Amino acid sequence: MKKRSSGFTIIGLLFVGIAMTLVDDNMYLKYGFLTLGTAFLFYSIFTMIKKK
Repeated sequence: MKKRSSGFTIIGLLFVGIAMTLVDDNMYLKYGFLTLGTAFLFYSIFTMIKKK
């Protein structure tokens, strides 16, 4: 299960990075990637805390 949590962390960081750098012209797409990335990051942090 630890591998899945780290996978969600990497996917979340990837989406946040895409939102910050690549998507400058479309505001909805930028904030969509940003919220999706933060949701993945919060889920991975929550699962890490829940396991301990």
